[in-house]
Amino acid sequence: MNRTAQPPTVSGAETQPSTPANGVDDIVAAVEEDIVLGRLHPRERLVEEAMMERFDCKRHVVRQALFQLDNIGLTERIKNRGAFVRSYPPEEVEDIYAMREILELAAVSRLPLPAPQEWLSELEDVHQQHSSAVNAHDLRQVFHMNIAFHRTLFRACGNEYLYATINEFAQKAHGIRFIAITDRDALAQARNEHQLMIDAIRDEDRERLSDLCRQHLLPSKNRYLALYAGIKD
Repeated sequence: MNRTAQPPTVSGAETQPSTPANGVDDIVAAVEEDIVLGRLHPRERLVEEAMMERFDCKRHVVRQALFQLDNIGLTERIKNRGAFVRSYPPEEVEDIYAMREILELAAVSRLPLPAPQEWLSELEDVHQQHSSAVNAHDLRQVFHMNIAFHRTLFRACGNEYLYATINEFAQKAHGIRFIAITDRDALAQARNEHQLMIDAIRDEDRERLSDLCRQHLLPSKNRYLALYAGIKD
């Protein structure tokens, strides 16, 4: 991995850290949220002592959390230096998003159309919560409701292994998506695309839904690559 390239940075994100917690999974979730919301930047060091104080826990708990974050792909350990927020080089970004497209389009091909009303109602309810969060510029809620929307969408594919792998690669992309989630125009675009996906499901138009899901992946990837290369949008 190229460690010499200047990592992307972002301004305008929320600055308050997540609520302290002391369980491994809670710490992982809090650090993941901090990365997505731009509180932690690529190549920023995660200091064990500071994490122990923040989460009021023992060193072995912090190390377990860092091990999980490393497995997810959100952090990396650099020999003799410690744990850092991962900075993805362009080739890895392209590979991750290529896998996301393959997986998500495979799921779309298996979604039940016409849609069961219970699933469609759940999807619309999550969309309304996400839309309200976008309007309020509540970035923490936007993050969580965006995850909920896509999990509600792809869970209906009926293949638990495919669904789990989609979630795995979506989580890997959290360290890439932090730029788009702090951009008001990008949030509005994502919200509008969610509505178009629901419309396509209602119309039983699988091809249109596939195209929407493919296009939906591009903004966060493109913003990250442009900023990584020092190019303004």
